[in-house]
Amino acid sequence: MKLYFTFKEFCIDPGTPLPISVAQKLLDYHIIPMSKVREIFGKPIIVSDNSGYRSKLYEVNRGRSGKSQHTFYMNGAADYTCSGDITELLELIIKHTNYHRICYYKKKNFLHCDYGVIDNDKRQYFEDDGDGWEFIKHV
Repeated sequence: MKLYFTFKEFCIDPGTPLPISVAQKLLDYHIIPMSKVREIFGKPIIVSDNSGYRSKLYEVNRGRSGKSQHTFYMNGAADYTCSGDITELLELIIKHTNYHRICYYKKKNFLHCDYGVIDNDKRQYFEDDGDGWEFIKHV
């Protein structure tokens, strides 16, 4: 399998060193499974400029709590979009990854995927139309 993604694509602040523990999580939980998705999808998948790894300091300096899944205190989060059908991408992500929570941001046309706490050991799908996450179903 070809790896279609790089560590650089998943790092928000290029001036912050990437901890080895985060690099390993990026590889195991994001790059490898999403490369499989990309192989099947057959079209480019873009990692959002604002997603992937954000240091806790980066988050706090922007007035956030520092507890975002993007800080990789668990297994991390990333946001994806594509040039093709995002519904098809969503289906492939559900089928070929172990992301715990997936949220489709309708207005911005991207999928947030993370390893946050899951409900009753079931993966969850949400949608956000600008008013916050709305639970849609277990996947």
